[in-house]
This record gives sequence, C-alpha cells and structure tokens, in this order.
Amino acid sequence: MRGEWLVRAFVSRSGEISDPKVRQGYGVLEGWVSILINIVVFVVKLVPGIVIGSVALVADAFHSLSDVVTSVVVIVGFWLSARPSDPKHPFGHGRAESVASLVIAALLFLTAWEFGQASVERLLRPRAIAAPWWLIAVLVVSIVLKEWLSQFALALGKAINSTALIGDFWHHRSDVFATAIVILALLASNVGLWWVDGLGGLAVSGIIAWAAWRLVPASIDPLIGDAPSPQLIAEVSGVAMSVPGVDSVHDVIVHRYGSLVVPSLHVEVSSRLGIEDGHEVAEEVEARLNRRYSSKAVVHVDPVDRSHPLYADVRTFLEETVVRIPGANGFHDLRIVGSERRPFILFDLSAEGDEAEAVADRVREAVERRYPQAGKVGINLRPRYVY
Repeated sequence: MRGEWLVRAFVSRSGEISDPKVRQGYGVLEGWVSILINIVVFVVKLVPGIVIGSVALVADAFHSLSDVVTSVVVIVGFWLSARPSDPKHPFGHGRAESVASLVIAALLFLTAWEFGQASVERLLRPRAIAAPWWLIAVLVVSIVLKEWLSQFALALGKAINSTALIGDFWHHRSDVFATAIVILALLASNVGLWWVDGLGGLAVSGIIAWAAWRLVPASIDPLIGDAPSPQLIAEVSGVAMSVPGVDSVHDVIVHRYGSLVVPSLHVEVSSRLGIEDGHEVAEEVEARLNRRYSSKAVVHVDPVDRSHPLYADVRTFLEETVVRIPGANGFHDLRIVGSERRPFILFDLSAEGDEAEAVADRVREAVERRYPQAGKVGINLRPRYVY
C-alpha cells in the first residue's frame, strides 16, 4: 500500500476496517495528507501562473485548491459516518460517506464549469505567454507529488472499500492529467502557439468534469441501495454453511449502511431436527455472522424432509429441467408435502426480469407433466434483491 507507514503511524488498530472509528481514521488521514500536499501544489502553480498570465496554469492551480475543499468534505463525511446510531438513525450514519462523495462530484462539476468559461474567453482573446524552463520543471515535480497522492488515496479507498476515497483518487488523478496538459500548452506558447493555452484550459475543464461524472454513480448507488457484490454474497453463504446442521443457504438479502452490514438469509436443515435444535442452528449462524460483520443478522430456518419417497426423484428432475428452460437460473427450498399418491410439490425459483412469471409457468407445466398425480405445484418467485 502507498504510504503504509503513515497508516501504521496515525491509524490505531488499522486492520479492523469494519470498525467505523478505524474507517474514520483512514479517511481523516487521507484528507489531511491531501490538504497539506495540495496547498503546496496550489501555491507552486498559482504564483507563476499569475506572473506569466497563463489561464490554463491558473485554472490548474485552482483545480489543486479544489482538492483541498474536497479533502475537507472527505474528513467531515468520515466524521459523520462514524457517529453512533440514534433514535432517528437506528442503523447509524454510515451512508454519510456516500453523501460526501456526491458533494465532491458537485464541487468538481462547478470547478469544471468556471474554468471552462475562462478558457473560452482566452480562446477568443489569446495573448502571448513565455514559460521559463524552471517552471516546467516545477510542474513536473507537482505531477510526481499528485500521482503519489492519488495512489495513496486509491490504496486507502480499496483497503476500506470507500467510494469517498476512491472519488478523491479520481480528483487527484485528474489533476495529474490536467497539469500534463498545462505543460504542453506552455511549451506550445513558447513557440508562438498562444491559442493552445485556452485550449489547454478547456481540456483541463473537460478532465475535471469527466472525473466528476465517474464519481456520481458510485456516490448515488449506495444511497439508493445497490446490489451486494457476488463476493459478499458468497462470503455470507460460506459463514452460514460452516455451521453444522446447515444443508443449504438461499434467499440472502444484504443491507449496507457504510461499514455496517445487515444480512438476512434462509438456511435449510433436516426436518428431523426438533424446533429447539433448529433454533440453535439459526442462533449459531447469526452469532457467526454478527462476529464477522459486527451487525445483527436475521436467519430463517427451512426444515426440509429429504426422506419423502419422491424427494430425490423430484430434485433430480428439477436439476435436469430448470437448466434447460431459458430465463430460469435455479431453484431451492424444495418441499414435498403429503402422500406419494397425492403430493404437494413446493419450491422457490430464481428467474430473470420481466419474463419471470412466464418462466415459472413453463417450469410448472413441466413438473405437472412429469407428476400428474400432484395435488399442487407451488412456485415462489425470488425477487431481484434476494440472492
């Protein structure tokens, strides 16, 4: 990790990233390091930019200064997200981090608009600019600093899975590209291509707007409620399957509030287990998930009678049939109730999109043809938010 020594020095218990206070430590560290470096870079760019009269360089300087503002937003966002729950916010304030990311995106758009206007004005009224070689060298040094800072933000963002820090990475990275364009514009001005300064300013504005646009979906999705990653679903299922007595896991739902993960799921157990034993299995699954995610998991027990005379035959038939029907993704929670001569066949089906009902009908027809003696074939369609 870039700046790992900084993390060790300033973030206590840095490995416990599920702890909101530890996440706050990562965010505050990145914010203050960004503020210090960007103030230096701002001064280094602004003074020469004013002296030589380069709108592209002045625009780039204020782009660096805007990084200071976004870093303050990052610090405030992490401070808010680490606050404990209260009666109005029982799940805590973890999503404040995503709000901070959205504010960063808005500030980037504003910066892009303002300097886009200044760049158009310079294109309409170009002026001669002479950029000494020492200034080019200083700008190259600023690129090196900003690239290190962008990688530092990215490493911390990946370490704690933070959209705010990854958003700050894009802000710093856009500054690297912007400064490179400014250098090209200044070199062009040295050979008489004065109009390149205004064009460079427009390019800088475009890069800032592009960085903001990339940040918007990553900021909004957690607020709306984005889908959990396949890795998280597999991890939750794996924790549940590690409990003795759990035969299968399905209907996994995950709510996220920043670092707080609140999973709910169904576990299949043998119907031969008594109520108390089944309850103990659910309690152990909840305890392991709560230890893993510092949350309050909810587990529902589905008792399955695999001893029914038709169970193995029906399961094999479904395994062979469902995969051949377009749009059907799988089934689970198979239950067979009643006698072999008049069974009720019940199961949950995972099917895609708007065609789910039609897919369920095709699966039902196939089961009824295979088992005409069935008194009922009940199919429960799984909604999109269930995994």
